[in-house]
Amino acid sequence: MFSYRRLLLLGFGFMGVSLLWGIYNAYVPIFLQAGRADYSTTAGVVGFGMGADTTGFIMTLDNIAALFILPFVGAYSDRIWTKFGRRKPFIMIGAPLALIGFIGIPMFLGGSLLLFMGAIFVTLFAMDIFRTPVVSLMPDITPSPKRSQANGMINLMGGIGGVLAFAIGGILFKVSVGAPFYFGGIVMLIGCGVVVLFIKEPKPKSVEPVEGKPGLIGSFKTIVKDNDKSALYLLGAIFFWFLGYNALEVFFTSFAVNVLGVDSGEATFLLAYFSLAIIITAPIAGYVGGKVGRKRTMIVGIIAFAILLAYGYTITTVLQVKIMSPLSGIAWSMILVNSLPMVVDMAPQDRLGAYTELYYLSSQASAIVGPILSGKIISIFSNDYRIAFMYGAVTLVVALLFVIPIKRGEALTA
Repeated sequence: MFSYRRLLLLGFGFMGVSLLWGIYNAYVPIFLQAGRADYSTTAGVVGFGMGADTTGFIMTLDNIAALFILPFVGAYSDRIWTKFGRRKPFIMIGAPLALIGFIGIPMFLGGSLLLFMGAIFVTLFAMDIFRTPVVSLMPDITPSPKRSQANGMINLMGGIGGVLAFAIGGILFKVSVGAPFYFGGIVMLIGCGVVVLFIKEPKPKSVEPVEGKPGLIGSFKTIVKDNDKSALYLLGAIFFWFLGYNALEVFFTSFAVNVLGVDSGEATFLLAYFSLAIIITAPIAGYVGGKVGRKRTMIVGIIAFAILLAYGYTITTVLQVKIMSPLSGIAWSMILVNSLPMVVDMAPQDRLGAYTELYYLSSQASAIVGPILSGKIISIFSNDYRIAFMYGAVTLVVALLFVIPIKRGEALTA
């Protein structure tokens, strides 16, 4: 049964995860690069002086780890049933461990690089344990015709997490370098606790043994062999639009610090305009996708986002960012809100976790290539961080070419 109240409660998990990742992606690149001769002075940060290309590689480590962990977790969570459910056990293990690793990141800043990287590895490993199960709960508890609307609600809560990360995190950074991390880790744990306590997982009609059900590889083979390549096209589109998004996510604060001349706290605060727009428009994007079609809605979002990113290359003032950023958030919500429902509505009901994982594998593979490639391009262009905007615009155009031939994935009839 569809319930906005239940989706709101589930959204607390998304809010916590988005909050943690927002803080991680905003500050860790600064920590890694601060101290480099050509990198603007960042008050309160004694960093490790790395280049943009090395930083880009380190920022992909979570996605490299995810390629090995998420496939197992997503498919395995489809196949089990415990007294806590099939998704919740992963959340109960991963969230507390992620908190421990996350608060360790600022503690080791300016000291041992080995301990600093150790805290990062613990955080990334723990987040990979429960990321897919949290996402899989949405299609578990939502019928197909309502999944765009449901994903809109979920992304609204994720947008709130982003605003908390960038606005509150930016303010807390002025108090101490570690304050945003302590805040983000605790709120993430509380959000996941709400999911564990208040979301009741629907028990499957039957629970087959692990070896008796198709997993991730079997699901991918089905997609490849299918005469209708819609699912394959969609996975390709996801890969390319996340190429641009992840490059900007990693290097925007560096752009703001080095090109606009703002401090790290203000650079992070500027990202709040993007997330605030998602809060406002994500439910609308889900509603529009359900009414006029997910594919049409995504196409409009892709074109708009590509144009805005191309404009971003010309930005020289904070005011321009404040105009461009919320418009980009609107466009991105039109893409993001409708893409996951399209993937799961191409899936057999007993493979929701596996197909959700295919969605995340595409985005994770993109998040590996994106920061490395964009970091290298930034280095080639003499550390001109503006080039990331033009790079993102190009990847959006390629994504559009993959979306156009898609024939399936709209809401199924009730």
